[in-house]
Amino acid sequence: MTAQRHGRQGLDAVLQDATDLHGHFGPFLALGVRIGLVGLRELRVKQGDTRLHTTVMLEYVAPISCVLDGIQVSTKCTVGNTRLTWKESSEISVTFQLSSSRRKVEIRVNPAIIRELQRKLAKPLPDEEIRQIGLDIASLPDAELFLCKR
Repeated sequence: MTAQRHGRQGLDAVLQDATDLHGHFGPFLALGVRIGLVGLRELRVKQGDTRLHTTVMLEYVAPISCVLDGIQVSTKCTVGNTRLTWKESSEISVTFQLSSSRRKVEIRVNPAIIRELQRKLAKPLPDEEIRQIGLDIASLPDAELFLCKR
């Protein structure tokens, strides 16, 4: 499922599923969902395709690590099914690869987006403000959020 194929209602449903799994909604969870959906779209596969494998590069510290849950929900690649691995990195990027072919895409989160989120989240905020920042991330155009490399 991708937001482009199923419209805003489809994205909202995946965001809700991610929130249910994760326990709360915020901008890094939204980033994970969005990057997962872009990876599916770029490789032309559906959520849950067992050929899909993801390697996530990020700093494993909250709230950045929340990206992992968004990717797991949107792609169904999980640590448990061994189709999601993560490696420590100072930036956030995900490589999506199909095991049955050499097709792959690397999607990197725009560093300016990360800097802006870190600036906004530098001080404690009420849950509703954090939620709004997440909704803002969920609605940004792909080209503003991500850099894709095939």
